[in-house]
Amino acid sequence: MAEQRDMLDDLIDISDNWQAFSNPLGGVVDTLTQDPSKVKRWDPSEYKEVPRTNAVMCLQVTAQSDEVCGRCLEACPTAAIEIFPAAKKVKITDDCRKCGLCSAVCPVDAFLTTKLASKVLYDRIARVASAYEQAYITCTRALGRLPKNNEIVLPCVGAVPTEVWFSLLAEYSNLSVYLPLGICDRCRTVTGEVVYADSIAEAEELADNTVGLEVDASEMTHEYTRAYKRSQFVGNMARAGMTVATKGVPILAGAQAVAKRLKDHNAQLMNVQRQIEKAVGAKTDQSKRRVLTQERKLVVAALQKRPELAENFQPRVPVCDWSLCTMCGECAKACPLHACDLDASGHFSVEPAYCVGCEACMIACPECCIEMEPCSPQELVIPDEDAEKLAERRAELEKRKEEMREQLKRGMHVVEHLVEGNE
Repeated sequence: MAEQRDMLDDLIDISDNWQAFSNPLGGVVDTLTQDPSKVKRWDPSEYKEVPRTNAVMCLQVTAQSDEVCGRCLEACPTAAIEIFPAAKKVKITDDCRKCGLCSAVCPVDAFLTTKLASKVLYDRIARVASAYEQAYITCTRALGRLPKNNEIVLPCVGAVPTEVWFSLLAEYSNLSVYLPLGICDRCRTVTGEVVYADSIAEAEELADNTVGLEVDASEMTHEYTRAYKRSQFVGNMARAGMTVATKGVPILAGAQAVAKRLKDHNAQLMNVQRQIEKAVGAKTDQSKRRVLTQERKLVVAALQKRPELAENFQPRVPVCDWSLCTMCGECAKACPLHACDLDASGHFSVEPAYCVGCEACMIACPECCIEMEPCSPQELVIPDEDAEKLAERRAELEKRKEEMREQLKRGMHVVEHLVEGNE
């Protein structure tokens, strides 16, 4: 259903039309008069980065087995990744295409990239999705030019992890992939299409939402959302010392509103980690610091807002057969996130909030006494204590307001009776 227009929408249209009429050559003149040395030019290499490796987090290294994981090896289009479990080393050769697929598929952050870190990707895409009618995620080969403000350029669309897609789809419904026909068919990042197709499909199923696909550049839209334009217009008027008598107009300018939304999300992520550590502890019994990956924090934060989506998940965690366990501790050593633990009695346990279901502990167990079994998806829903307290305070405030209204009504009735009696 289309949003009903009002006076503010008419004012925005008048303002846009006047700016175009008063300065018809604006963009052209700016381009011609700009210093050529300062003109930004299309350079695909600016969007690419060789990942740094963190062997301490690699599952094959911690489990001392090449049977664990291996997702990065499967995703790499040039076989540029070499893992040496015995030497505790992960190497990236000169054949690396800087596509970012390894960091996207790694469940434990063993590959570090500044430009493609999960939180960085989320913020980039969320910033655009908050301000524009459509946010386009694309790659350097598909675009081939400087991106417009609502186009997010990546070395490969597959560089976005499933968890990032999910957390975005749980909140936004205006995400699209821009890939013209034939682009992936001729790309040397031969595994990219499979990676992004699987990631998006899984995220869509988890979030009950879909990612659009645009193959024709002429069909792309670069319009701001109605809410953004309205708040930006009012903000500009306020800065010019003007006021407008329109009920319900946002006070913040559009860009400030988007920045606040991202700031609130960052605060929520920090709060998520604090609440998990408070619930299950930040360290194991062996004083190992538990690690909450960026992807897991994004997922848990999304589920705090949309707890009903948890039922779409099917988490699996390791379960130990006590009759076979020798309490050797190899399982806990194999977990780089320290989700597994051995208590003072040597008994195995796991914290589902940290566990990513990698199976490293199961494979490392010499007695084969650990199996992966389903656990309740509600384990991923961490109650937001601050939001609950705020809701309670609001409910109490509403209750008091209602009591005050009733008292005021009774007082008015008394006054009316007194007036009638005097008359």
